[in-house]
Amino acid sequence: MKMSNFTVKYFNKVQQIYVDCEDAMVSKSRSVLLCMRSIHTSCRMDKRGPLTIDGWYPRDHMPDDYPKNEEERRAAAIKYGMRPEDYKPHSKDDYFKYAGNYPDYGCVTYDHKDPYENWSDPHYRRNWGEGMQIRAMMHTSDRDSYTTLIFCWIGIQTWPKGRKWKNDIMLKQYPYDIKRAYPFTDPRVYPITNYTFESED
Repeated sequence: MKMSNFTVKYFNKVQQIYVDCEDAMVSKSRSVLLCMRSIHTSCRMDKRGPLTIDGWYPRDHMPDDYPKNEEERRAAAIKYGMRPEDYKPHSKDDYFKYAGNYPDYGCVTYDHKDPYENWSDPHYRRNWGEGMQIRAMMHTSDRDSYTTLIFCWIGIQTWPKGRKWKNDIMLKQYPYDIKRAYPFTDPRVYPITNYTFESED
């Protein structure tokens, strides 16, 4: 099918408008991006707090390999702010806790710490720069205590309806069309359909 001259001109015009709009959007987004970048890299925005702490890089706080000699052990102790004689990494055989040269701080939970001390972070009862054990989130204030779990278990066991046995199966099969009649109609009002494999003649 051949298009008329008017259709071709109209199609070309629409295509040119689309290309112009696309170029305008690209140039506009580029100018907006440059403006935002200049704002974020300005001296005023550079003093916005902990995002620009000099010398703090997340890669420096990642655990390294397990220390192989005394020199690496001393370097790991200094990295984590510990005395070399107090530093002890998790054993390589403990696959649940092993994390390279990360130190074993021991298990000191939230409940074991003094609630009246002036903590830097009272929500977790931590001070600034204090090391955390590898499973610290298992022992925070929002975790259930052993007593709470015991009382929950006793409550579930003594709840009268909790121990009622239920047989979750389908409805009992009747000779009538119970599925069509259930739940408000008498199934006897529907005719029973019998099937046979014999021929009609």
